Amino acid sequence: MRRYRPLIILVGMLLGSLCAMVAQANPNSDALRVFFQNAYEERLRDDPESATANGRHDYDDRWNDWSPSGRAAHAAHQTAQLNALAKISLDGVSDQDRLSARLFKYLTEQDLAAADLEAYVVRVSQLYGLHNRVYMTVDRMPVRTVKDYENIVARLHSIPAYVNQNITLLQEAMDRGFAQPSVIVNRVVDQLNNQLQQTSKDTALLAGFRKFPSNISAQEQERLRVAAVTAYNSEFLPSWKRLHDFIDGPYRSRARTAVGIGSIKGGPEAYAVLVRRLTTTNLTPEQIHAIGLSEVSRIEEAMQQAAHDAGFSGSLSEFSAGLLASPEQHFVSKDEMLAFCRNAAKIIEPELPSLFKHMPMLIYGIRPIPEDREQATASNAQAPTPDGSTPGWFNLNTYEPAQQVKYDKEALVLHEAVPGHVFQIATARAIGDVPEFRKYSGNSAYLEGWALYAESLGSQLGVYRDPYSRYGQLVSERFRAVRLVVDTGMHALGWSREQAVAYFKEHAPEESLAEIDRYISWPGQALSYKLGQLEIMRLRHEAETTLGAAFDVRDFHDAVLRDGVLPLEILHEQVERYIHSVNH
Repeated sequence: MRRYRPLIILVGMLLGSLCAMVAQANPNSDALRVFFQNAYEERLRDDPESATANGRHDYDDRWNDWSPSGRAAHAAHQTAQLNALAKISLDGVSDQDRLSARLFKYLTEQDLAAADLEAYVVRVSQLYGLHNRVYMTVDRMPVRTVKDYENIVARLHSIPAYVNQNITLLQEAMDRGFAQPSVIVNRVVDQLNNQLQQTSKDTALLAGFRKFPSNISAQEQERLRVAAVTAYNSEFLPSWKRLHDFIDGPYRSRARTAVGIGSIKGGPEAYAVLVRRLTTTNLTPEQIHAIGLSEVSRIEEAMQQAAHDAGFSGSLSEFSAGLLASPEQHFVSKDEMLAFCRNAAKIIEPELPSLFKHMPMLIYGIRPIPEDREQATASNAQAPTPDGSTPGWFNLNTYEPAQQVKYDKEALVLHEAVPGHVFQIATARAIGDVPEFRKYSGNSAYLEGWALYAESLGSQLGVYRDPYSRYGQLVSERFRAVRLVVDTGMHALGWSREQAVAYFKEHAPEESLAEIDRYISWPGQALSYKLGQLEIMRLRHEAETTLGAAFDVRDFHDAVLRDGVLPLEILHEQVERYIHSVNH
């Protein structure tokens, strides 16, 4: 028998290759591949701002078309894509192809359900409002060639039309009762005021024109610089003033009094749509509120234990007050904050292989949020582009460093940078042999749930070495549980801003009250963190319990990360498959 074994192996290899060739030649698989590619390219054309953010610079000379006809055309394209996908048979396709088709359908249906609603609400927001999106988009544009610079100039030339389209959109929102509350309008107007104070010499929009690469001649540099300054002064600033005056005038006059979206006509239904989209669950606001109350109670018990471990025998509020009053727990400057977080990141990075099988490209830095946005903008992250042409960033809110505490910053680095957002998104974008949309799609429940889960890994990654930073991790987790209570309280249960502030002061005294206004401006988004984290933690517990000694945390993390960003219900199924594969 032994002499036939090489022949048997050879035949097996040939059969395996033949099966692979047949699968590859499956006409349904080919049809799906072409469909996904064409649909993705169409979406890039429809959404050039996202194309820029994703590292595709084919459309860097234009903005999204926010006119009624432009939005209608985009919706029509998505509807046509759903119809085309429905006509493709999934017989004989791979599991990954099936997952891609299911994801495309799910994401597109969610986009269509919430598109107008999200535009009405989020376009006037102190975080990702239309005014800040312009700066964020230009920040992601490369400045290496003459064409790169000409693209920025082209976008500056397009600002008047962009502003006009958005004013029309906001008028539509006002007419349908979706104007934001006055407290949000005030924050946006303040940001616009700050942006209007910037000259061509200090605006971030023209940062690239203050230092050119050596491959661009001096003559070209001067031409481009003059074109950019002219466009900024003659087109951008007047348009920005018009946007400011509209929001500070007609829009403000229609601002609603109640902070919750549930207070307006159709508001409860609108909140349900946003909750479904942002949490990828079917939980009701009332159920989420109850989960939040339960989690706050559980976490505060753990915090009390952490305080006891630090040698403190008083109440939780007394321990928290003592930390907040301690000069040693506060920063003296923005530079100290940046150095503290950069140091934490460098401690964490070498430890990552102990928890993760696959390491993405981690070209990223930690920088402060610009001063014109720092007061009302939370820390956030941007992943590097897959080709390494644009770095990733952990954008740190360094506003009033003396008021910020040190003990929760290691958790923040884990959340925003590694192994949180920068790590996870870079991992998703490096996935091979899947449609491009899979690498760039996102939902808050997975993205924020993973980042909050990442905070729990600090003790295994070289940080949380004292009881205060461990307490800080619990503070951060409690903060996300408080969000469940406050967001649903304001938008579904009729809470006033004052009620939200009172609950916040009692259960999240470390956090800025500006957070309350963040939840007001984007209903439902703050729910995603804790709900996503709870699902990942539940899945890990199931894997540990079921697999016992066969459980490997590196395999578990790979199961969560390897398919990219998934709705929670689909993530559950994929992790169940991993557990079953190990258990059999």
